[in-house]
Amino acid sequence: MTLNPWQRPKLPRPRGWNLVLCLSAVILHGGPLEPLSGQTVDSLAVVRGQVWDHGTSDPIAGAAVSLASGPGGTEGLGTRVTNDEGRFLFRNVPLGSYRIVVTFIGYRTLADTLIVDSGSDFDLELPLSISPIELEALVVVTERRRLGPMLGFEERRRTRSGTFIDREEIEARNATLFSDLLRMVPGARVIPSGPYGNTVRLRGNCRPVLWVDGIPLLTEEGMDDILRPLDLEAIEVYRGASLPVEFGSNPCGAILVWTRRGEAQEGEGSFWRKFGMALGMLSLVLLIS
Repeated sequence: MTLNPWQRPKLPRPRGWNLVLCLSAVILHGGPLEPLSGQTVDSLAVVRGQVWDHGTSDPIAGAAVSLASGPGGTEGLGTRVTNDEGRFLFRNVPLGSYRIVVTFIGYRTLADTLIVDSGSDFDLELPLSISPIELEALVVVTERRRLGPMLGFEERRRTRSGTFIDREEIEARNATLFSDLLRMVPGARVIPSGPYGNTVRLRGNCRPVLWVDGIPLLTEEGMDDILRPLDLEAIEVYRGASLPVEFGSNPCGAILVWTRRGEAQEGEGSFWRKFGMALGMLSLVLLIS
């Protein structure tokens, strides 16, 4: 009776079993199978088997199985591609020593020696292990981008004549009061302003306009009460004609203040809550006096 190589009892597949093909092929039926019709035990053999995932025991379709003999495996019998059940078949394999190699993308290559010493039906179980693909280290470079009104800060710093103080410089100065950040500005003079703290003058006794986040304030008095260095992202100081037209035409100049956004503040709109409180206190002092 002719043995159909694809119709055999399904044997339980042991997990964690490493391929052992040295000296002789693995014969699952415990001994040599009956030779196929028309072949003798001493002539040709049939090598068949199944390729499966070592971790899940699922068959692997599309794996390449090659069988080659001779020094270095130069004389090949070709390559078979496994079917949907992970099975392959080599017919009319002469006796001898062969190099069997199984490859599939994402799995470790399986290679070993197969010795065909009889014209029998060799049935092989070939488990493949997943091979992690090692990639080159991924380097992510981020660039800090200005948001909202700060979009034009860097552009003005490149094209305008003025004094620009960014967040790094604010932190380096370790100032306690906002007015302390202006003491090193060329042409600026910080002077006491009675009960309202310090104020600033440009070009002698010239009073600049104070802008906060693109909104002009009526006065810079009391600025130390509502502007903390911790809350500031950047400061721009312009004198006279260097003032950009979008910030008015004050011949004295202007001081532009940009507050921080996010975790550095006590919440969005922190400055404006403080400003409202300070304005209310100022109105109360004026009414009492």
